[in-house]
Amino acid sequence: MRWLTGLTVWLLAATATPQVHPTATPRTEVFTGGGDVAAPRERPTSPQTTYWRVQLLLKLKGDSPGSRVQVLLPLSDSRQMMLERHVDAPTFEFREETSNANLWGVFRQRGAEAADLRVDFTAAVADSTDTVPALPLNEIVAPETDPTSLQPSPLMQSNDPKLRAVAESLIGDAQTLDAVAWALFQHVAAFVRTGPGEARQDALTVLHNGSGNSTGKARLLVALLRASHIPARLVGGLKLEDAKKKRATTAWVEIYAGGRWIPIDPGGGYFGWIPNQYLALYHDDLPLIVHSGSVGVDYDFLMHRVRKDPAAARPSAAHTARPPAVLGTETLRTLSEYVERPVASVVVIADSTIADDVTERMLREAHEAEIDLVILHAPFESRYFREQYLQRLISNNLTLIRNAHVLLVATHDDAGLYGLLALGEQDLQLGDVRIVVAGRFRRSAGQMLGGVLQHLIDAGQVVLINRPAGMLGLWEMVRANVLDGVPMEEEGAKWDLQPEIVDARVVADFSPWRRHVLGAWARAVRAQVPLQALTLILVLPVIAAMVVVLRTVVGIETFGVFSPVIVSLAFLTTGLRWGVAIFAVIVGVGATVRTLLQHVRLQLVARLAILIAVVAGIMAGLTVLGAYFGIGPLMNVSIFPMVIMSNMIENFTSSRAEFGTREAVRLTLNTLMLAALCNLVVEAGDLQSVLLTFPELLVAAIVVDVVLGKVRGLRLLEYKRFWSLSGKRAPWNS
Repeated sequence: MRWLTGLTVWLLAATATPQVHPTATPRTEVFTGGGDVAAPRERPTSPQTTYWRVQLLLKLKGDSPGSRVQVLLPLSDSRQMMLERHVDAPTFEFREETSNANLWGVFRQRGAEAADLRVDFTAAVADSTDTVPALPLNEIVAPETDPTSLQPSPLMQSNDPKLRAVAESLIGDAQTLDAVAWALFQHVAAFVRTGPGEARQDALTVLHNGSGNSTGKARLLVALLRASHIPARLVGGLKLEDAKKKRATTAWVEIYAGGRWIPIDPGGGYFGWIPNQYLALYHDDLPLIVHSGSVGVDYDFLMHRVRKDPAAARPSAAHTARPPAVLGTETLRTLSEYVERPVASVVVIADSTIADDVTERMLREAHEAEIDLVILHAPFESRYFREQYLQRLISNNLTLIRNAHVLLVATHDDAGLYGLLALGEQDLQLGDVRIVVAGRFRRSAGQMLGGVLQHLIDAGQVVLINRPAGMLGLWEMVRANVLDGVPMEEEGAKWDLQPEIVDARVVADFSPWRRHVLGAWARAVRAQVPLQALTLILVLPVIAAMVVVLRTVVGIETFGVFSPVIVSLAFLTTGLRWGVAIFAVIVGVGATVRTLLQHVRLQLVARLAILIAVVAGIMAGLTVLGAYFGIGPLMNVSIFPMVIMSNMIENFTSSRAEFGTREAVRLTLNTLMLAALCNLVVEAGDLQSVLLTFPELLVAAIVVDVVLGKVRGLRLLEYKRFWSLSGKRAPWNS
């Protein structure tokens, strides 16, 4: 009966419908698998990452206009990251199609003559860090995105009675996932390993023969796991080896538990993890290549291990068709150019838009000069928001920055200096890395923050350019420095950049007090205290002093003193434009609710409590709205103090009831105008960085408060109001 079982399996495989996109013409499917596997490695104590450049060469035989070829392409996941992909198909139309967890590259021939196709991609692959958890079997459920992970298939016959009986005997009394998976894994891994072969080995055949290649063993293990009610799937990929050419792929298994897929490889001997030589190309039991029946296809994979400088680049690259990621209202882009044996590595971080022609020139010149170049671009409106994001961006790319020769940070203002302090929080020592910071900031503030940075990370150089600078000039200065050793001061002078080096000599010229301040800020950063928060605290007394001047000297009436101070502080985090809009929404909706409460006749404390709840709901709604529509400043709306805003709403309603709507609106607009004016003064004067450099200015603010607190005369606006009583003609009416 063995021949009958084999015939049945063959018929099922031949008549199965593959999970690929249908075509209108007869097609051929190229299955591969069973690639040889080396002896298993020991699990490393800490995961390592390797970097690879892989070429897929497709040679077509026969000409047929309109013929179609589709091939599975790798995607980024928690273990591997696609850094770059380039497609070379001169006579073909190319597009990408997604299907479940897979990506198909689809080529359609346009002309009468077919050319060879080539797909190049660069990948960072890490050792997996998973372990199989000891979950009770009754708590394991299939993922909603892959309901087939518990179903049988023509080549993985998990519903076969014989296979189910084998699974039950192997499991025994085991009641947890790790014990069940280990028992099944040991059984399959002990099978004799055969060569790649051409036949597609199904689970029952491997079970009957007691031997199989890597793909056959993986199919059997998937079938046994599914028969034991454990979600499992097949993964096809490459076993990466330096300077190798391959046609055969390998396969392993992933089981689903705890919301994640955990790898198991019975062919290679890995349980709960796989090493960084495994590159996943596709998931599920699919053909690697599908093509029209009128053409023949031959293929090869060429792979080379490359330097680790591309490590921390995000999954986006130059010369690819993938759209940029979107964060907030802005576009986050990562462009990169890697070479085989780079002479230098440069990382560029910018928060302003870089012209496409400048970007293309930088990437082209980097390639010609054999420089690894990565451009990280993230523009945001709010300075506070930019500082926060730049710090996260730097923290997420520490490996890339650590291996760079030059780190160039170009921002509108001093946000780049604050963002770089994330390096100090990590207690890194960057050695020979040269850091170039360009932006509009005061020289004294740049020296202080640059000195703090140099004190924390001991970089090779910290170069400051405290003026608006074009990206092209900055790039040419850096390129000349890394290629020919031209000092940055000399090359920067050609582009009117006037760079300044901050080193121990500059810090030594500080006064003793200034050196103590620098040391204090450095200790704060090393203790994970964000200097951005400190600057907001330091600027509060100055804003309060400005409010005292405008109220006492000018005579602008507002809802108290604290309201314009706190609202002005909130504008620093959201940006003035969005801050005014948020203020208007909260006060407008809150005033409407307060008017409705007037008929209920509640006590003041109860009304304020209700208004606080209303303001909190408005804030939460605006935050969700910002997240839904990608508006970054709305996601910072929580900085608006609920108590102050609720008190403003109460004051508005009370003023309207006592003095009329016109007077209430006037006081509200005065409060808003005063807060906006203070915000503009703080931003235009870079007061946050000035106070960080000269914290003794807080004493001057107190002196202003004391002096103005003694003023008992008329305000300027009161002079204008009462001038007619003097009987003289007002000078402003002349």
